[in-house]
Amino acid sequence: MVRVVHRNNGELLAELGVDALAGAALARVVLAYADLNGADVRGADLRHADLCNADLRGARFDGATLTGADATLSDTVGALFAGARLDDARLQGMNKRHRGLAALDFRGADMTRVTLKNSNLSGSQLANAVLRRADLTRCDLSDADLTGAELTDACLAFANLSGARLSYASLVGTVLTGAILEGAMLVGADLTLATLNGVRMAGADFTDTLWSKTSVARASGLEAARGLDALRYGDPSAIDVHTLRASIGQLPPELLASCGLDESQARGLEALFGT
Repeated sequence: MVRVVHRNNGELLAELGVDALAGAALARVVLAYADLNGADVRGADLRHADLCNADLRGARFDGATLTGADATLSDTVGALFAGARLDDARLQGMNKRHRGLAALDFRGADMTRVTLKNSNLSGSQLANAVLRRADLTRCDLSDADLTGAELTDACLAFANLSGARLSYASLVGTVLTGAILEGAMLVGADLTLATLNGVRMAGADFTDTLWSKTSVARASGLEAARGLDALRYGDPSAIDVHTLRASIGQLPPELLASCGLDESQARGLEALFGT
C-alpha cells in the first residue's frame, strides 16, 4: 500500500493498492495537490490522471504513460519524463512559482498535442521530443535544448527561446508570432511554412535552415542574425516592408531573391529607405 499525502499540510490524500508507484496501474487516479517530490513513477500507467497542483519536483516519470493526464500548475523542477507518453496531456502553467531554471528532461518523449502554455521550461532537455501540434504559447524555453525536436504545426507564440538550441528541429508550419529567438541556434532547422511575425532575431543562427513559404513580418534584429548567407531555399518566402526597412542593406541577395526581389528592386528599396 502506497500512502500519498497533501503537499501543503501532510494530510492523507490517498491510499493506493500498489506496492510501489513505479510500473503501477494508476489510470484516472486523482492526486491533485499530492506530495510526489522525488517519487519514482517510472513506467507507470497514469493515463488521464489528475496531478493538478502536485509537487512533482525531481520525480521520475521515465517511460511512464501520461496520455490525457492533467498536471496544470504542478511544480516539476528537475523532473524526468524521458521517453514518456504525454500525448494530449494538459501541463499548462507548470513551475509558474519558480523563477530559476526548471531543467526538466523530456528527451525523446511523445508530446503530441500537449498543452504547455505559460509554463517555465527554461534550461529543459527536449531533444528529439515529438511536439506535433503542441501548444507552447508564452512558455519560457530560454536555454532549452530542442535539438531534432518535431515541432510541426506547434504554437510557440510569444515564447522565450533566447539561447535555445533548435538545430535540425522540424518547425514546419510552426507559429512563432512574437517569439524571442535572440541568440538561438537553428542550424539545419526546417522553417517551411513557419510564421515569424514580430519575432526578435538578433544573434540567432540560421545557418543551413530551409526557408520555403516562410513568412517574416514586423520582425526585429534580422540584420543582426547569423548564417543568412548560408540558407537553403524551397518555394518563395515573404518578408514585409517593415522588416526590410531596418535590414535590407545587410541581407544577402539570395534571400531577397527568394522573397521576389531582384537586384534592381533591392537597390531601389535601399535608396528609398536610406540604408
